[in-house]
Amino acid sequence: MIDQRCCNDCETCIEVCPDVFFHNEETHTIEIADLHSYPVEKVEKAINMCPGDCIYWESG
Repeated sequence: MIDQRCCNDCETCIEVCPDVFFHNEETHTIEIADLHSYPVEKVEKAINMCPGDCIYWESG
């Protein structure tokens, strides 16, 4: 999940994990692809590198 309130659209997550994160041209926000499974190590790296600390795993 991406907390859009603190996301500054730096696109670091896209650089680290382009299969999961993308820039939605219509909403002008970073979004997460709807996948059956996610590359955990790459997502964790994106979470750790996010300067806004706005990416997190959604429990569910």
